[in-house]
Amino acid sequence: MKTKIFLLVLTVVLTAALVGGATMALFTDTALNAGNNFTAGTVDIYAHRTLGDPIPGPMFYTTDAEGIAAQGQDPLNPTGLWWPGRTVSRSLSVRNPGSLQVRLHQVSAEITSINGAPPAATPILAASFAGNMNVRIFVLGQPANVLYNGPLAPLLTGPQPATYKPVISPLAPGAPPWMAPGVGLVYEVTMNINAGNDLQGIVPVVSFNVFAEQTRNNP
Repeated sequence: MKTKIFLLVLTVVLTAALVGGATMALFTDTALNAGNNFTAGTVDIYAHRTLGDPIPGPMFYTTDAEGIAAQGQDPLNPTGLWWPGRTVSRSLSVRNPGSLQVRLHQVSAEITSINGAPPAATPILAASFAGNMNVRIFVLGQPANVLYNGPLAPLLTGPQPATYKPVISPLAPGAPPWMAPGVGLVYEVTMNINAGNDLQGIVPVVSFNVFAEQTRNNP
């Protein structure tokens, strides 16, 4: 009796092995989902001076004549002459008419001319000016949120990482560009109290740049 049970079990195992080794065809099918669109968002910022000045133009200009735009309107905030130890603050409004949330992550500057000539024509004078002008950039109404605070010279070497990176929301769908969200920046510029006589009477022209990048998480 024990022998018969053993043979029966062996037969079942062999049969299972044969079934497992057989070739079988499987039914298959494919579904198609076509016409998928991937639209990229846009990063687009612009800046203009504020402080109530009714005309576009630079934040810092020494005289009325330098600040007058093509339409001939009188500017409101000329700085007057500079001297060692003087500090002047001006505001810049940076707005985001793009479709992606951005943050301001770098700042830089460029000396475009000194006394009407390229700065390369007077490199020693350009270096002296850059080393004796301190630039502090912070968020309007939030002086603790500082993007940059140091000499002008490093800003001239290329974009510098902002210590604080303000985030600006995107323009609401269908909203006009003039309603673009923005952030106010204060540029506080100080001439070093120890600036030398070599800076007397010079007229440097400087451009300030601010750089934006999209945030990783957009609304």
